[in-house]
Formats: sequence, structure tokens, C-alpha cells
Amino acid sequence: MACVLPQWRASGEARRGQPGSRTVVETARSWCQVAGIIRNSGLTLVGLLLLVLPAAGQLQLGDFSSSLNGTVSTGYNGDYGNQIPSAHSLDFGGTGTLSGFYYNPNFLSYTVTPYLNQARDNSSYQSISNASGVNFESSIFGGSHFPGSISFAKAYNSEGNIGIPGVANYTTHGDSDTFGLSWAEMVPGLPSLAANFQMGSNQYSIYGTNDNGSSDSHSFGLRSGYTVKGFNLGAYFTDGSSHSEVPQILQSSSQTETSTGSNRGYGFTVGHNLPYNGSFSGNFNRSDFSSDFDGSSYTGTIDTYIANAGFQPTNKLHVGVSTDYSDNFAGTLYQAIAGAGGVLPPPNLGEGTHSFELLGSASYSILPNLQTLGSADYREQTFLGENYAATTYSGGISYSRGLFGGNFNSALSLNDSTVSNSSQNNLGFTGSVNYNRRFEGWALGGSFNYAQSVQTLLVTYMASQYNYSANVRRRWRKFSWSAGAGAGRTGLTEQAGTTSSNEIFNTSIVYSRWSLSGSYSKSSGQAIASGAGLIPTPIPSPILNSDLILYGGKSYGFGLGGSPMRRLTVTASFAKAITNTNLEGTLSSNNTSQINTLFQYQFRKMYLTGGYSRLVQGFSASGTPPENVSSFYIGVSRWFNFF
Repeated sequence: MACVLPQWRASGEARRGQPGSRTVVETARSWCQVAGIIRNSGLTLVGLLLLVLPAAGQLQLGDFSSSLNGTVSTGYNGDYGNQIPSAHSLDFGGTGTLSGFYYNPNFLSYTVTPYLNQARDNSSYQSISNASGVNFESSIFGGSHFPGSISFAKAYNSEGNIGIPGVANYTTHGDSDTFGLSWAEMVPGLPSLAANFQMGSNQYSIYGTNDNGSSDSHSFGLRSGYTVKGFNLGAYFTDGSSHSEVPQILQSSSQTETSTGSNRGYGFTVGHNLPYNGSFSGNFNRSDFSSDFDGSSYTGTIDTYIANAGFQPTNKLHVGVSTDYSDNFAGTLYQAIAGAGGVLPPPNLGEGTHSFELLGSASYSILPNLQTLGSADYREQTFLGENYAATTYSGGISYSRGLFGGNFNSALSLNDSTVSNSSQNNLGFTGSVNYNRRFEGWALGGSFNYAQSVQTLLVTYMASQYNYSANVRRRWRKFSWSAGAGAGRTGLTEQAGTTSSNEIFNTSIVYSRWSLSGSYSKSSGQAIASGAGLIPTPIPSPILNSDLILYGGKSYGFGLGGSPMRRLTVTASFAKAITNTNLEGTLSSNNTSQINTLFQYQFRKMYLTGGYSRLVQGFSASGTPPENVSSFYIGVSRWFNFF
């Protein structure tokens, strides 16, 4: 409760010019200060009493059996920054876990996990600000023929991130909630039925900008299965919708772009065993979808037919054949974007697009560690008003064995592709090598993969790529060291400017009670915007001729942690990312850096905790200065087993 000065009295005496008016005002203010001290002291006393109270036992109320444990904390907190007012307060917080069941754990069980005012500087929660919320999970009729579950989560002022592929993420803060419900019927001899419902929403703002973003979605699904006379039958139904508001920092428009979409689908499956240790499966799927991106609407229906058959007449020989057909190839590409979370207008491939594929393959084991394989693939696609067809033949070999005390395996495949409307054959190959070994305390490993002129989702484009990785570990009594490195590069063979690349290095050292780690990463490429940041293009970028974002950047960081003395734990970390983005000529230089420190000392069931966190983040395209937010905390907490 706020302390209010006796304004009428002080003002009246001041107007009359009484000499004692100033004394009255000062006296009133003094009483307010005393009241504030008494209030804060009382709260502190209550907190300390909670900290020293003994723990209670378990709680049993009729058929209810519950247990509650957690921590209660109180401490002094300070926040300050260049865009927020300085604030200092005595905060209370904590975490808890309430779990139990009614009658029997398989009849009804539940777990509730609330948390209040949790941040990096006072706990292990990954948030620059004090986050609060609750998580709830419950199951009913577990282990029976009719199991079900309910889940719910709500978070306030929690930390999130906007992702940049291959480098550290940028920090956001906001509120979110999710709700889930599932139920199933699994009675022997009857068709099974499973139902689920999910919904969630997220509202956030980005440190260092005036931009806000949001997303919400819901989905419902049914799935059923049944076996009759050797046939495995199945069916499903799904319905869902989503809405996203993309922050302006991720797109070139001066207005916040929105994307809404809905999708309803159903399908049927059938499977049956075949002679020669074989099996057959087939399914039909229909998807009705619609979207609206920044005023551009798109509606479509996709029918897909898929069939597979495989045989293994001997232990060494395996033969397979598969085919699939889609009557809306443009819709298939669009769903690849939407399924990855992308916010982008659908690709314009013209009317009447479709695709068809027929694949046959065989493998034969010459030796236990030597296998040959071959395949023939025919693909036909219609888009951009043209018919395209591609025939690909491939053959390869895979080999594995023990080598120099380690494990070695490799694979090599050659392919020859012919695309209609082209007089040239495309020769390509893929290869991979992996090796792992332990040697006099050392653990070594490495891998390398390379592909040249392999077909993408579109038959008219070929891609090449490579990636490698290596790791090493060694331990000498109290000292151990590990390190790893990796890199990759991919791009369309005949399309300039479509290359993406990434590099990553990491190392860690552990000595006795101390550990030190560091990492570095670098990446560049093309991406599209999503509600959660940038994501790599899921389809060949020449088809996406608008709203592609060019990105490049690097990030590095290190962490230190240890226990210099019994019951004392200290941690410290630093991370920094520097990136550049280019969207249709809109350039932005972006940077973020974070410092986090935390110490905790345990005495009996109490903990003395202190920490400091600092975030600096800015985007040149936002037109605002980088935001600097810092906070510190010092306080005590106690663990309780309440009942």
C-alpha cells in the first residue's frame, strides 16, 4: 500500500505562510519512510521465517495422495538500462512441484510446476528478465484401453529468440501459452482410435527494436487403425490453422506483414505381407489448404497417391519398388515452405502442375561387410507451362570393417541423369567416409560427405554439397579435453548466388571441479522469414524469386563453471553474435552480446544466491540505438518438502 502525504494540511499551511508548514511536510515524509521500512522489514521477516521453518510430511486426503516440494526465495534485485528506468526492489520468488494421483497412479495422476520471478541472475532459468509461469501435465486411465492426457503451460515475461541459421540467436521477451488434450481407444479386436487437440500462442518483442511479433495456431487430429484378414488398415483426419505477424526487422515493408493459413487433410492406408519375405503398403492423402500473405490469397487441394513394395528372397538380396503421384505440384512446394514455418507467398508455377515418380532399387551383400546397390528412377513434373521428365540410373557400393583398431565405413554411388528438353547427361556421384577409434586414452572420430550433381525436389535443378566433422577426446586423471570442428557448403550447380555455408568449432577443458568451454560458428546463405526468425529455404531458391533474405554472420562464446569449495558453485558465460542481412536492398547490421554470472552457496537446506546479467542488442535497420539491459540479484532461498 502506498503512503499518501496529508496534502490538504500541508498545502493549507503553506498557503497561509505558517512557519511550521515545512516541518509538517518533512514529518509526513519521515512517517512514510518509516512505514516503508516497517513494510519491507515485515516482508523480509516473513520471508526469513519461511526459510527457517521445518519441512512437513506427506499429505493424504482420502483417495488423494500428493507431494509438494520446491524452493522459496527472497532477495534484492536491481534492473537498469539505456531504454528503461532504473528499478530496485525486494523480490520474492521460487519454484515448486506438486505431483500426485487419485485412487491409483494409473487412474488419475498430475504434476503442476509453478515458478515465480526466475531469471539467469537468481536461478538456472534462461531469461534475462524475471519470468513467471506454470506447467501442468495430467494423465487419466493410464495403462487402460482408454488412456488420455492433458497438458498446459503459461509463461509471462519469458525469454525467446529470433533465429539466424548457423549462428547464435537474437533475444526476445514476451508471453506464451500452450494447451494440449489427447485421448485414445485401444480395445483388442476393435479398430483403434486416437484423438488430439493442440493450441498455442506467443507474443513477443525484440530487444533493440520497436518491433513486435506474434503467432498462434491450433490443430485437431484423429487416427484409426485396424487389422482384418492380414490387411493393416488405417485412416486419419487433421484440421489446423495458424496466424503469424512477422517483425519488420525481418522484412522490407514498413508495415507489419501477416500470414494466415489453414489446412484440412484426410487419408487412408493399407498394408499386407507378400511372398518372399515381402510387404506392400499404399496410401491416399487429400489436403485442402488456404493462405493469405499480406493480402495475397492462395487456395488449393492436393491429392497424393503412394505405393511401396519390397522383397527379400534371400538373406543377401533385397528388391524394392515405389511410386507416387501428386496432382498439385505447386501446392506440394508451398506446403514444404509452410511446414517449415516459413512466411512467404506461394511459388507461382502456373496452372495444372503435377508430379509423378517411379523408383526401383536392389541391393546385394557380396560379403558381410561389402554391399552393392543399384536403382533406376523416373520422374515427371509439369510446371511453368512445360513438361519435364528425368531418368536417373545409379549404382554404388558400401564397405565397413575394423581398421587400425577402429571402425571404418564408406559408401560411393555414381549416377547418370537425363532431363527432357536437354541433350546433355548429368554425371554425378555421392561419397561418404566415417572413422572412429580409441588409442591409448584418445578417442578420435571424423566424417566426410560429398555430393555432386544430385537432383533436388525439382528435376530441372542439380545441387552439390559437402560437409565434414572431426572430434577428439582425452582424459588424464583429473584433467580432460575435448574438441570438435565441422563445416558444410551447399548450392545449386548451375545457379550463381545460391550457395550456403557454415562452420563450427568447439572445445572444452575440465580439471578437477572446474570446466571451461568455448565455441565459434560462421554461416552465410539465403533464408526466408518465419514467426521464429530466419530459416533456410526448403525448396530451390530460383523458384522463390521474392522476399529471399541474404544473411551472413559469426558468433562466439565461452563458459566457465566450477566448485572452488564444498557447497559453492559459480558459473559465468559470454556470447556474442554479429550478422548482416539483406532483403531486397534493405541492409541491416545486427549484433548481440550477453554476459551471465551466477554463484550459489548451500548451507543446510538454504542457499545464498547472487548473479549478474547483461544484454546488449541492436539492429541498424530498426533506426533505434542498441538496447542495453542489465540486472543483478543477491538473496537467499530454502528448499522445502512441504508434504
